[in-house]
Amino acid sequence: MKRWYIVLAIGISLISPATEAAERLLTIGGAVTEIVYALGKGNEIIANDITSVYPEAALKLPKVGYMRTLSAEGLVSTNASIIIAEAGAGPRNVLDQVRNAGIKVVQLSDGSHTPQQVAADIRAIGKELNASNTEKLASQYESSWKQAESKLAGLPGQPRVLFVMNNSGRGAQVAGDETAANAIIKLAHGENVMAGQYKGYRPLTAEALVAAAPDVIVTTKEGLEASGGLQNFLKTPGISMTPAGKSGRIISMDTQYLLGFNPRLPEAVTELAQAIRKP
Repeated sequence: MKRWYIVLAIGISLISPATEAAERLLTIGGAVTEIVYALGKGNEIIANDITSVYPEAALKLPKVGYMRTLSAEGLVSTNASIIIAEAGAGPRNVLDQVRNAGIKVVQLSDGSHTPQQVAADIRAIGKELNASNTEKLASQYESSWKQAESKLAGLPGQPRVLFVMNNSGRGAQVAGDETAANAIIKLAHGENVMAGQYKGYRPLTAEALVAAAPDVIVTTKEGLEASGGLQNFLKTPGISMTPAGKSGRIISMDTQYLLGFNPRLPEAVTELAQAIRKP
């Protein structure tokens, strides 16, 4: 005698639960954008700011302007569900307006220019986005920095360095204390000739430039282009009269790579340290 069994599966679904919906992410600041891509979350970014130039995919996204001169209308119009911004992004009241409009805004709390802060930013952003490889990325970065530090410790001398910023082409400024340029020069075991004189960036007279007597001048590739090339840059009042100008020791590097304090920092510092020591 055959027996037939009918099994009723009540309330059991063979379809796996839907994965959590991806964020509609707006990143403000080149370092934030780089970290998000490094964490494998770049596909969630719908827009960013004009300092977000790396990786190449970041260039193809809509831009909301410069990170320090944002507008509430521009941010809200992206229809983002979350905004992650660098510590220096703003103005502050604009970010407050966006929060009041119901958009989650996460702003990194510490804008210090240190290798340790990069690791902290990786962990903070990774936690916010629930990235599974957060600790792996942070640990890899910390290991790379330790290796770079070891190489830097063996480099000879302490070159006298002047950093010149002129990305807009509307007048050169030089870097004093509490700037990313001052921090990276120190990390490269160089001496910022403007350290201890003032904070931030300011225009410099030709007389003061000559008196500073830098061995080498560091600028950005964007600044060199805005100046009309190396020959025009050397015509900046006072530069040709410095030891650096006379010997042609002018170094240019990509702005975000050099000053971004992002996961590429170990490579950027090592490259700068070697470049400022070349005759």
